[in-house]
Amino acid sequence: MELLISVLGRARSSRLPQSLRERQGIVNSVRADYVEYEAGGMIMVTSQLDAENLARAETETLSEIRRLRDQGVTDEELRRAITRAEAAHAFRSETAEGRAWLFGHAETVWRLSEELAYVDRLRSVTPDQVRLAARRYLDLERYGQLAFVPPAR
Repeated sequence: MELLISVLGRARSSRLPQSLRERQGIVNSVRADYVEYEAGGMIMVTSQLDAENLARAETETLSEIRRLRDQGVTDEELRRAITRAEAAHAFRSETAEGRAWLFGHAETVWRLSEELAYVDRLRSVTPDQVRLAARRYLDLERYGQLAFVPPAR
């Protein structure tokens, strides 16, 4: 999931920011995140945009997700996602407080042994595994949308 979300929208070079912000200019910002829990998780795509672009942004977001589900990721996208995840993990664990948080989180959400093997596991993920995760978890029929739109003036 970490790598899937990274390819989708965790960095400026990810698919959603490149498509919606850089090429089409319909959002000011867009980001994908994943929050994991012991028995599941939640994928979120967050955008800031003008209200008149809301429907188009939703359509284009779903199109990018569909492409990811259908075509998978390139070797280059996966390499960049792994590098980002390794760097983020190293940054989070460079202090005693950060390492304690990671270990405590691991014991809550997964297991300490999995946390200790995390970077090695990231490096072993294949593009096909990312595509399969996209097909399993990015269901285009089961999502919710929440929009905070200011009243018209």
